[in-house]
Amino acid sequence: MQDVSEKSAASSRVKIVSTVLIFSAVILWVGHAVVAFPTFLESMFSVTQVVLLIHAVEGAIAAILIFLYRQRLKANPESNLSEQPKSLLTEHLPNNTPLAIVKGSLYTFFVGTVGLLEIIKAYRSL
Repeated sequence: MQDVSEKSAASSRVKIVSTVLIFSAVILWVGHAVVAFPTFLESMFSVTQVVLLIHAVEGAIAAILIFLYRQRLKANPESNLSEQPKSLLTEHLPNNTPLAIVKGSLYTFFVGTVGLLEIIKAYRSL
């Protein structure tokens, strides 16, 4: 039983660290647009761009999965959500589909693969 709580704690730590690093990468990217960086920071900026691109792709995948999840729910209203495991898709997103897509995509953008895996797991459970 302790193993599950350890996984949850590790997942939470990864989410926090990922959010801080992605937020820092966004600040670095915006800062580079405003001022010129010294040459020793240019390589860091290149890595930052790749990381932001990867997280943007994850956010786009999350948006598609949330949209498809909501379409399944509309097409199959008799599916019982109370029987599904608690997840980001069933517990924390608003009922408004466009708002849910934006919120879930931003969450996945900042959290990364951990958030995308949560959405995939919930999508497959429906």
